Amino acid sequence: MMYHDRHRNKQNIGFWEWFPLMSIVIFYPMLVSIYTILPPLIGIAGLVIITNIDRNKVYALAGMLYLINLDLNLTLPSLLSLFSAIIIYALVYPTTKLMIRCKKCLALFLIILMNAIFYTSLFLYDIIFSSKTIVADSMLILYILLDILIGLFL
Repeated sequence: MMYHDRHRNKQNIGFWEWFPLMSIVIFYPMLVSIYTILPPLIGIAGLVIITNIDRNKVYALAGMLYLINLDLNLTLPSLLSLFSAIIIYALVYPTTKLMIRCKKCLALFLIILMNAIFYTSLFLYDIIFSSKTIVADSMLILYILLDILIGLFL
């Protein structure tokens, strides 16, 4: 869906593309908060925002809404994930896009970087404010691995 030529410069989407997209944006974060085995897909959402912010505003906005909804449902710090995606887009993505020509390699790099920056900033948030937002255990590794694995199939 991300790299299809049909969606390359398309700004408006039809109902049959809009409805499933908004269903995922609205309902998947709720499922993640109920079923803890489901990965939050923060890297995928960051990838969608970063790669579509110039081309397709609808997908970029859907990714932003997804991250905001995920932050609210999982009681994470507000806009931390969106801030991480914007930092990557502003500081890393322009030069990385020139250096890495392979689209799959670029996508995997951005997913890994998004996860690394987000979880590092979340751990720093926990240290600064003496809170317990996230636990570093095998589930976190599973989330990151599933995020990368799904990124391979985009």
